[in-house]
Amino acid sequence: MHAEHFSIAVSGGTPTDTNTVVLFNSVTAFGQGVFRTLGIKRISFAVENSHSGTLKSYRSTNHGTNWDQVEGDLAVAAAAATDISGPYDYLVDTHLDWKLEFTTSATQTTWRANLMAHHDRQPGT
Repeated sequence: MHAEHFSIAVSGGTPTDTNTVVLFNSVTAFGQGVFRTLGIKRISFAVENSHSGTLKSYRSTNHGTNWDQVEGDLAVAAAAATDISGPYDYLVDTHLDWKLEFTTSATQTTWRANLMAHHDRQPGT
């Protein structure tokens, strides 16, 4: 039996300048072809961030050789002091592989990011 949810390490470090960082990539996190076997249905992302940015979600049908953006760009406002932006919820069980990127508007002086994997399809269940 799977735990209801578990934390996933956020990769990429603190975003600087106007760079794009890969927050999660299922191929590099778990290995080629493994993501579908883990029973992960959703991934949620929340962050305490000092500057705004954009989240982009991608899927791959060939283990990361090519990535296609799914859903539109998601604008993330700078969080008020001690608040978080999100959580932003992504349904991922329909994808062979999945990744999430964040493009920052400026160097983040506050950056505390959290990714959670969920074995349920519906938030709050």
